[in-house]
This record gives sequence, structure tokens and C-alpha cells, in this order.
Amino acid sequence: MTVWWIVAAIIAVWLVGYLIPDLLVHHLQLGAFFGSRAEGRVALTFDDGPGPDTAAVLDVLKDQEIRATFFVIAERALAHPELVRRMVEEGHEIGLHMTRHVSAFLLSPWASFRAVGQGLDQLEALTGRRPVLFRPPWGHVNIGTWLAMRHYHVAPVFWNIAPDDWRPDRTPEWMSHYVVQLALPGSVVVMHDAGGPRDRTVRALAPMAAGLRQLGLSPGPVGEIAGDRSFLRRGWTWWEIRFTRGWNIETVPSSEGGEPFLRIGHIRYRGPDVKLADGTMMRTGDPMGEIHFGNPAISQFSGQAASGLRALHGVMRALGDLARWIEAHPEYQDIKAVGGVTLLDAAHAIGKLGFQRESVRGWTKWSMWFYLVFLMAVYHRDGWKTLRRFRHLKPVMILMARDVFIQRYTRERNRAKRS
Repeated sequence: MTVWWIVAAIIAVWLVGYLIPDLLVHHLQLGAFFGSRAEGRVALTFDDGPGPDTAAVLDVLKDQEIRATFFVIAERALAHPELVRRMVEEGHEIGLHMTRHVSAFLLSPWASFRAVGQGLDQLEALTGRRPVLFRPPWGHVNIGTWLAMRHYHVAPVFWNIAPDDWRPDRTPEWMSHYVVQLALPGSVVVMHDAGGPRDRTVRALAPMAAGLRQLGLSPGPVGEIAGDRSFLRRGWTWWEIRFTRGWNIETVPSSEGGEPFLRIGHIRYRGPDVKLADGTMMRTGDPMGEIHFGNPAISQFSGQAASGLRALHGVMRALGDLARWIEAHPEYQDIKAVGGVTLLDAAHAIGKLGFQRESVRGWTKWSMWFYLVFLMAVYHRDGWKTLRRFRHLKPVMILMARDVFIQRYTRERNRAKRS
């Protein structure tokens, strides 16, 4: 019996001291920083430094006119004070990444508490500023880490985009594309400037910055992004990033700048046989380009009476960008049509855009209705009040043959340029 009590006590200590704090703070990010989607900003953060490649990272950031957030190891900062001072002089933000790079799972709660305080003191003595941001190694948290964050008033900052630049199979091209593909306003990207060779990270930074800016997103430090306390939007952002990654959704940059209206994914058509206006037959399993609205488009279908019209014109311009994008990307040469399921069943608007409407039935109809209504409630400026407006609407499939789409919207885009 005594043995079982000892086992139970050990399990209880592990749950209370380690597992539950890590679940709440690290995985659910309760009390942690979460970036607002209201502004087009993305935080670039670097862990584990300073180290041999930190100067090269700083060189690229300076060349790209980007300020970032560096979560530094206090012992490494003391060993390379010139690099930390350079970070401060060039306007970068300094956060604590613990005194040594050790997981909180390998430290006692008291050792974790003491390490946070000691690290903050050391960085303050080195830079003259006391850090207000903290990221524990690997994101691991125990009860001592949590108490220290509360006691020392530092905000935990985790991440929602991790290109895993420490992996040897991650090329600079892969990393930059991965970050740009998943980036949303308010995203926090984690990379590393030490802890191993980081030359691939250095080479990824310039194309990454260019890609983010092409999407209307400004890379910068965590401190320039407003926080968002909505757990609903946190959960939806978590899902949206994984959906984008899992279904390989690509964002189509806007030719006029700013945050894009449209995204596209390469899928297989799942519906009844349909004959399109030009005679193209769509059958189950045929490749198609699935159009997704970006969140700015959704938010503009609200408010004053003219907002829907503005959104419609914005979508028409974005369709021209999409036509050019499909032409330029080899992986979309095999699609037979472009389209998707929408809840905005405005026959006149859909006809004006040149799409063909098809009914959606069965499980797809109701699953898409719930999905799209929830999406509207999250991003529509009226929130859950939109349920009254959209509860009577039915999802419809809109389709247009690929060649017809490209011809129509390449012509529309050229006409708009001339005017």
C-alpha cells in the first residue's frame, strides 16, 4: 500500500508541477501573447543566441530594414556582449530564453524560478533594459516557470509558425516559402540564430521578407503587434494555419498591394457531373483550383450598404491576379476548372463574375454551411450577430472552366490597367 501511495504522490507532483502548467501555458497559451489580426504585421523571432551566425542574421535584417525579437540565452549573451549591444543599437527587441538552454522538464520548479530571475538580472545589467518578454527553451513550462513569469511580470511568447530551421533537410527556399504560405496578420515566426549552423536561416531571410511584404505583411518585432485576447480567434488561427499547411493552400498576392483577397488550393472535384458553359465536363476526381476568400474580403461584406460593392470590386481585381498566378504556376496546369463553395449566394454577383452556380447537397451542404457561418462569425465585424443574416442562406458551388477563367480575367485585368 505504501508503494502505491508513493507512486500516486509522484504522479500528482508530475501533473501539478509539470504536465498541467505546460498544457495550459505552452499548448493552450493561456496568458501568453497572441498577435491581433487587425493589422498586417508578422513577428520574426530568433532563439538560442547569440552565436557564431548571429552577426550574419543581423546583417541581413539591417539590409532588409527589419527589426526583430531575439530571445537570448543569458550565458551566451554574457559570452558575446558585443552582439547583444549591436541588437539593441539596431533597434531589435531582447527577450529572455533562460540562463542556459535547458528544458523546464529537466529542472526543479525552484531551479526554473531562480533561472528566470537570474537571467532577467543578467540581461538588464548587460543592456540597461529589463526584458519584458520570455520564451522558455522548447516552450516547456513547469510550475516554477509559471510562477516566475507572474512574479517578474514577463509575458510568455510562443509561436504559431515554425519552419524548423534546425533540421538539415530544410533548404532556404523551403523555409521562406513555408513561412510566407502560412503567414497571417499577427503571426509569430520562430527561427534560430545559434545552437548549430544557421547559414540556411540567413539565406532564407531576404526572400522571406520579400514574400511577406508582397502579401501586405510587415515583418517586425513582437512589441509592435497588438495583442488579441479572443480565445475563439486563437483557436481558429491554430486551425487555419494547419488547414493551409495540410491542404497546401497558396495565397495570391495582390497587384495593388495590401492584404490579399484570395487564396487557392489544388483539389479533386467532389460533386455530380457538371457540364460547364464552354462544354467542359467536370466529373468526380477531376483536378480543380479551389478558391478561398481571404479574411479581409469576408470582413468587408458587412457594415454600410456600399461595403459589399467595394468587396465585389476587390474580388474582381483579385481574380485577375489569380488568373495570372494560375498561368505562372506549373502545378496548376492540369486543373479543369476554378471555383469553390460559397455562402454568399448572390445570383447577380456570381453571374457578373462569370461563374456558373450549382447546388450543393447532402452532407457537404450542411457541413459547409456550419463551416462558413462559423467563419463569418469569427471575421465579420458584426460577429455572431451575422447568424440572423446568414441562417437562411444555402451553400452553392461556383465553377468556371480554367481556360475561360484565364481568358476572361486576363482581359479584365488588361482593361483595368488601360483605364
